[in-house]
Amino acid sequence: MSSKNDLLHDDGRPSFTVAQFVDVLNQVMKQAFDGGVWVEGEIEGLKQTGPNMYFTLVEQSSKGKMTLNVNLFRNDLSRVNRKLSEQGLELKNGMKVKLQGSPDYYGPFGKLSLIARDVDTTFTLGDLALKREELLRKLRDSGVTEKNKRRPLPLVPLRLGIISSAEAAGWADARQHLSESGIAFHVNFCAVRVQGEQAAPMVVQALDYFSQRADIDIVLLMRGGGSKSDLAAFDEESIALAIARCQHPVFTGIGHQVDRSIADEVAHTACKTPTACADAVIEHVSSFLVDLQDTAARIANATRSALQRSRTRLTLSTERLRTIPNNSLERQRQKVMLADQKVRLLDPSATLARGWSITRDSRGNIVRDASSVSRGEELVTTVHGGTVRSTVTEVEQ
Repeated sequence: MSSKNDLLHDDGRPSFTVAQFVDVLNQVMKQAFDGGVWVEGEIEGLKQTGPNMYFTLVEQSSKGKMTLNVNLFRNDLSRVNRKLSEQGLELKNGMKVKLQGSPDYYGPFGKLSLIARDVDTTFTLGDLALKREELLRKLRDSGVTEKNKRRPLPLVPLRLGIISSAEAAGWADARQHLSESGIAFHVNFCAVRVQGEQAAPMVVQALDYFSQRADIDIVLLMRGGGSKSDLAAFDEESIALAIARCQHPVFTGIGHQVDRSIADEVAHTACKTPTACADAVIEHVSSFLVDLQDTAARIANATRSALQRSRTRLTLSTERLRTIPNNSLERQRQKVMLADQKVRLLDPSATLARGWSITRDSRGNIVRDASSVSRGEELVTTVHGGTVRSTVTEVEQ
């Protein structure tokens, strides 16, 4: 057994074997951090091996990138996951966490690690909320949140671009509602991941794809319910920017419980669930169809009224056409009779019949004055029924 003096070098300084030094180092750290220590940083390189989880906490400092290995063993991992799950969270790369544990130097690997035993969920929630608010403020200040809202909604959006997971129950329900609506929607489906590291890039690619298509009226971005971590992709700036630049109105149906995602804030219309998203489109088209039916009914009523008025006018016109000629003919007949009477009155024969006569000289001129004839001149007098010839024997004036 080594004595105290055996652990000293000739110069009086401590001297250990590697195993001894590792043991001393762990004892010193245990004494220094009696009761454990809280360490905060960002998760990187997360992996699970069997019942245990391993990752690195990182921090960018003035001295560069600082790293600390973290080990979460079975029982501690279960407790940490349970606390996170209660807040809708789960461990993932890029998440900022504050972990409680004890430092440990593992001699066989020459590796210093934090043996984590607990997590401060309030710290993580606060960091996520802070990042979200900072991003949302940035998007609002730059006008990104209003760009897609200004896209005009087509009068009858029947050609739908759907972005969702093919296996999502929310999409299955939404599809059933669209089918049962009786409206002839044309669905173009683009399957994407809706959680995990690949979710944001795939959603962005799908949004850009539909944006370039002229045969799309509206884009529906759907995702069923899940934890805050599950929905984290929809708080990514890349998705917000893709929605803003999309050439079609974007409806979101993301199954969140309380908070609106960044995607909801930027979208043209935000709905609580995929089914509600489909129903919003159905309601819009149905409203148009109702208005169309009302307009058609008004046009039909106006047409019937116009036809009835035309029939009435036609009947009156027909009646006028039937009576006006008769009335006109009667008036003309009366005028003719009056004219006939006048003509009859002016007829010389009628005058002669009343006892008048017309006398002409030998030249055929009507004798109007006694001075126009002379003794011995022959006259012809026309009377009713014939003529009388006479010779002037005497002229009296």
